[in-house]
Amino acid sequence: MPVTDLSGGTLKCQPLPRDCGLRTTTPVQMTHVHRYIRLLELAISVYVLVAIIKKRLKIDVSFYTILQILSLIIFK
Repeated sequence: MPVTDLSGGTLKCQPLPRDCGLRTTTPVQMTHVHRYIRLLELAISVYVLVAIIKKRLKIDVSFYTILQILSLIIFK
């Protein structure tokens, strides 16, 4: 569908060249990959944070119990 510019002429869409530098994967595929990478990064960082807190405060409670307490506090 041609678009008219301000001078009254029509603008034609040009196809992008194959070597324009754009990724060839679809956005849906990249979204899933990034989602799983983000979840993995979050899980590792929470585990490390709990380990640091447990060590500095010298807590004798298991990781599972600390994570359960944090999940109750965050989602209430």
